[in-house]
Amino acid sequence: WKVPATLKLLVEDLEWREKQDVLRIRNSTASQMLKGDSNPAGRDLHHQLFPHGFLGHDKQGRAVVYKWWSKPFCAKTLENEGGLSLQDIINYNVWTMERTAAVTQQQGQWMYIIDLKGLALSNLASTRHVSYCKALADTDAAHFPERLARLFIVNAPSLFAGFWSLVQSWLDQATKQKVGLYASPETWKPELATVMDLELLPTHLGGKTVLSYTPRHSLDPPEAETAGAASSVEH
Repeated sequence: WKVPATLKLLVEDLEWREKQDVLRIRNSTASQMLKGDSNPAGRDLHHQLFPHGFLGHDKQGRAVVYKWWSKPFCAKTLENEGGLSLQDIINYNVWTMERTAAVTQQQGQWMYIIDLKGLALSNLASTRHVSYCKALADTDAAHFPERLARLFIVNAPSLFAGFWSLVQSWLDQATKQKVGLYASPETWKPELATVMDLELLPTHLGGKTVLSYTPRHSLDPPEAETAGAASSVEH
């Protein structure tokens, strides 16, 4: 990168962090981000439809986070049935990224596993959900550049191929090279095994990690860090 361009990105990132109150987001819990005090049903619906969590570290010591985007998980459903706005779940993604950075002590890179088992055409046809996916790609590229080491997209159904062409148009060349797209366990498990212990996978994928959100989320900060955070994040 050229120095002026790098400085411009840095200034823009700092301005974004101040505007979005990212420090408070980072020090919040998952429940606070999903307004669990005032909307516990929405928080619980989110976790039910979106199994996810911190799995541990790969063979290079990088944090590994898992997300399951299946048919039930849809931005429109969370809005209509859970009372969670598009901005709420975009902010939750920022929280996930900030907490992953905290797990790495603000150093190094991380690895994400996106599970598409059960993904349906309705997900890809929802303009609300596509807007959510686009917002995630834009936010991650603008404010967490170079933090992603590897992205494994596993159990991808054949219908995802067309949507993937759209998603790739949102990514820079460097990010594209970090992404692996796999259709079946026979293809992705050997690849994952080269970089991490497969026992770290969630139980439903044959590993030993239980994805749980109570009493604490796997990415929640220590209680001392939450002392200054508000009871909910309203952005």
